[in-house]
This record gives sequence, structure tokens and C-alpha cells, in this order.
Amino acid sequence: MLSSTKKWSTKWLRVATRPLDVALRLNEIAVVVSRFGLAGSLASLGLEVGKRGLIWSGLPSKAAKPMDKVLGRNIARLFIKLGPTFIKLGQILATRPDIVGEAVADELKILFDRVPPIPYRRIQKLLKKELGAKKFKTAFKSIETKALASASLSQTHCAVLTDGTPVILKVQKPGVAALVRVDLTILESMAMSLNVVYPKLQLRQIFNDFKEATLREIDYREEAKNIDKFRKNYWTLFNNSDVMFPRYFPDLLTEKVITLEPMHGTKVSEMKKGSASAKQAAEKSLAAVLEQIFDHGFFHADPHAGNLFFMEDTGRLGFIDLGMVGQLEPDDKRRFLRVLMAVLNRDREKLARHLYELGTPSRTTKYEAFEKDVQTLLDEVKQSGTKNLKLDVLLNRLMSVSRNNGIHIPNRYVLMIRSCLIVEGLARSLDPKISVFQVATPIVAKSLMSSYSPLRYIRRLF
Repeated sequence: MLSSTKKWSTKWLRVATRPLDVALRLNEIAVVVSRFGLAGSLASLGLEVGKRGLIWSGLPSKAAKPMDKVLGRNIARLFIKLGPTFIKLGQILATRPDIVGEAVADELKILFDRVPPIPYRRIQKLLKKELGAKKFKTAFKSIETKALASASLSQTHCAVLTDGTPVILKVQKPGVAALVRVDLTILESMAMSLNVVYPKLQLRQIFNDFKEATLREIDYREEAKNIDKFRKNYWTLFNNSDVMFPRYFPDLLTEKVITLEPMHGTKVSEMKKGSASAKQAAEKSLAAVLEQIFDHGFFHADPHAGNLFFMEDTGRLGFIDLGMVGQLEPDDKRRFLRVLMAVLNRDREKLARHLYELGTPSRTTKYEAFEKDVQTLLDEVKQSGTKNLKLDVLLNRLMSVSRNNGIHIPNRYVLMIRSCLIVEGLARSLDPKISVFQVATPIVAKSLMSSYSPLRYIRRLF
């Protein structure tokens, strides 16, 4: 029996994929792939460009060349041309060098950059359809025709309600939802075929996680629920939290439109590297995401510089674009904390055991070989020293060791690791001298104390 989440995502795809739509899209993909000269690369993966688009040709070519920066650059350009689904996929792969390699992952980071906006007339047409012509006319005093920002799935416009309240309109680009569903159908077929040839890559599990997250991200009612949860997690008696999230307007919320209060302050992406404010923003950003992960168990899974605002006068940090989130149960947090503690203590046996328990081993997994790879990882940690240890290097190595030994790490951990990688990169770009582990230590210690507190068992009982 399918879980409620799988039922939800399956329902989304069921209404999406007429055979003609899939055939036309496959042909379009084939043309774009040929234009970017990637046919040889795809053939090395066991795929060919045929009359009906991309087709499975069997075993991959033995003449496959290793992926390099040139290939990574071409893949990035290809994904931009193919549109939102592939851009989102590329953004995920940019944080998974354990799968695509360091060179390709580095080139794919260009997919986080600004996407050109579409004309306002198309946005206006969608607004009228989603809100209704009457509400559209009476709700807004004015809407700026120039886009404030543009992403792969949506773009935002400044607006003013009839009562004078300034707002931000986040609108899904027309046709995105239908295109995403067709692309997911095509990618699912490809992932299942490649999974047969490359079982160690665990593409079936990776794709299923990607599909679920993407379908949720194109429904802005899900983002509204996320905002409610974040605000609840940070609510205090005197409401003096250093972390902020925008309010939304329920009467101006639909599947494809969400109306938000403006987030004031300076975009972290626009701050001067190394300045006093940038250093403060770096520490606040890193601490906020780690707190969400290890304290709340509910975190922003895409905390890049364009999604964070820093208010220099108050020292507060604001998060926007809350469609992609991750969630951990208390047991999940404890398991991962054990892994981190084993790394810091350089305990081979405990690290191997806890990392093994974190994932799901396959029939090909050999524990002795796995433990040997863990020892190699710890030797590198010992050589670099904890002070110089980079979180991104550590987490990517943990993922590689697990994947190479046929151990599947569940998506909730992958999202957590991705979030850590993004926010660490952000923090280091603002303050190159920041110590990630110094910021993390009190947060992790607090989480450890609460995880093993007797009060936790009393709360669970009631």
C-alpha cells in the first residue's frame, strides 16, 4: 500500500502525461542534446538519440570518457535550455560531487544564478486565472511590471494592496507545472533504466526523492504550510527571535500564486565579502540552518545567498523561498550526531557502525570493505586536523564511502547534507576564516543533551 506522500505524488503525475506530450517532449530533448554535442556522452551511459527521442541502447560503451569541466559546462548549458525541471536537477547534482565528480559539480553551480524573466503580460494572465478577474482587479492597487527576481519555476513582482500594504507576488511561470510533470515521467524511465546498469549509483531512490520534492515545490500551498511551521518553531513569548520568515496572505494564495510580506534588509548575495556585517551574517546564517537541523528537525533545504536577508541595524536574519524543506525525526538527529561524534573522535568502529545504521545496505555490501574505507576517511581527518576540517569535504566523503559500498542514504539525510553544504559555502564566501565546527559545537551539544534527556521520554509518553 502506498504511503500518503507517494499517493500524493502519484496523483500529480497521473494527470500529467499524455503519450503525445511525452513523445513531443522527447523529440525536443533529442534535438537539444544533439545541438549541444552530448550524444557521445549519453551513448557512454547506454543512451542513444533516436527518431523517437532518447532511447535505451543497452550496456554503456567501454570507450566512455571521464566527465570533466568541459562536459560539465555543456551539461549546464543543456539543462538551462531544457528548462525548469532540468535546472532543478542540475542544482541537486551540483551539490552531489560524489555522483558526478568535482569538476562537473563545480560547473553546474552556474544553475543557481538568476534566470531571465518572462514578460509581465503572461504573469498578469496567470494571476487573473488563478485569483479570478474580480479579485485581481479589487485586491491590488498596483503591480510593478518589472520582475523583482526570476527563478527556474517562478518570478516575483512588487505590488501594493488596495489598503496600501506593500507585498511581494510570487507567481509560477505559465506552463511550468505541466512541463515538470512530463519531464518527470521521462526522467523516471531513464533513471530506472540506468539503475539496472549502475546499481551502485542508487538512481531509483535518488530520482524518487527528487520527484517528490519537485512536485511539492510547484504547489505554493505547500510553501505556505512550511512558513507556518517555521514561524511556529521560532515563536517565543516575546517574539524576539533573530530569525524571521515572511507572512503570507491566505486570501491571495493558490496552487500557483503566493502573496507575501516584503523581507527588508540586504540580500546576503549583495554583501561585501569580509566586512563586519558580512562576518556577522555568515555566523548567523550558519547557526540558523544548523539550529533548524539539529534543534527543530525542520530546515530550509536551499539556503543559498539569494534566499537570505540580513538586517544590519537589528542583526536579524530573514529566509525566503521556502518551498524546499527537509524534516528529521528525533531518532534521525541522534543517528547523524553519532556519526559526527565518531568522526571527531576518530573512532573507526563506531563511525562504521553508525554510518552503516544510518542507511540501508544492499545485497552487495561487504562490511569489512566498508570499514576499511571508513578507516581511510578517518586517516584523512587525522592528517588535516579538526580545526582545518571542511564540512563540505567531510560530508561528501561520507556520502561517497556509503554509495561506493552499496549503502543507500535516505533523502532526509541527503537534504540535510545538501543544506549544510550550501550554507557552509555561503558562510565561507562571506567570512573565509569562519570556523564551522566552532559555530556548530554549542548547537550540536544542545541537541545531544536534549536527545538523551529523561524529559524527552516523558514528553513522548504523553
